[in-house]
Amino acid sequence: MKLAKTFSTIALILSLPVQAESTSAGAVLFNGTDGNWFNPTNWSSGRVPGAEDDVVLDADDNVVIDPALGRTPVQVRDLTIRGKARLETLPDTHLITRDEIVQDQGQLIHRSSASEGDTLIISATSDPAAGFGFAQSGTLLNPSTQSHRDVILKTSATLQFGLGGLEPASLTTGADGSVRVQNGAGHYATLTADLVVLNSSQDLTGLIGQLPPGLLLSLHYGFRPADGDSFQIITANRRLVDQFRGLPEGALAGCTDDNVGLYISYLGGDGNDVVLSAKDTSPEACLLLPAIQKVREAAAR
Repeated sequence: MKLAKTFSTIALILSLPVQAESTSAGAVLFNGTDGNWFNPTNWSSGRVPGAEDDVVLDADDNVVIDPALGRTPVQVRDLTIRGKARLETLPDTHLITRDEIVQDQGQLIHRSSASEGDTLIISATSDPAAGFGFAQSGTLLNPSTQSHRDVILKTSATLQFGLGGLEPASLTTGADGSVRVQNGAGHYATLTADLVVLNSSQDLTGLIGQLPPGLLLSLHYGFRPADGDSFQIITANRRLVDQFRGLPEGALAGCTDDNVGLYISYLGGDGNDVVLSAKDTSPEACLLLPAIQKVREAAAR
């Protein structure tokens, strides 16, 4: 089941002090053709990158981390994904980095996997030819992942959350000390960060209305939210600042095709977390949602 076409989309723009971005100098580059992260011949160093390596994916690189083909956790120092490159982690992957930087039209896709690190920076370079005035970059959490870091999303970054059940994804520690990804059909995507700043768009005056969607929600495994369900999609360990543009406290963020509305709150969890609450909603409210969203966004500019 997919969310109804009336499901609203909103710009998600988080801003924190930006650290220096990685370059190719001294980095391990992907130059292979089969897309296998664990194939040593795919890397400029002739070996699979390790914890002390800076890794750069560029151009049309399409790389997959499949835990069935190599050892996990996978750990590198800094990871940069730029150009039209794409990195996909398959279920049960545990990725550890210091900083991850997603630029241009790069994509970072986590499928039932977990990612840990200090900072995740998602940005887009100015490129009118790409539409909306920017080239789109983003992170897809599908359907369950949990990141532990400060999060920096800028310009046209896109973040997608998948709802597959009522239990959030998490990392668990076994009796032997090993860390495993707790995932599956009963889990939904969630993002954890120390500091989350929403709607910091002062430097985008005149362009904010041109930005592509920043927050997307999708359903997986045939999951159907029911009245009374709730999903804590963003956890701010220290501080949550501001609100999504066009979505004030308690606003209807979207409707499923059977008229279950998802309402947003920034006061969930321990008082500063982003929670979606499912409630039965009138068909009329769901049908009017796109028009209401346009009015909200215009008022927020």
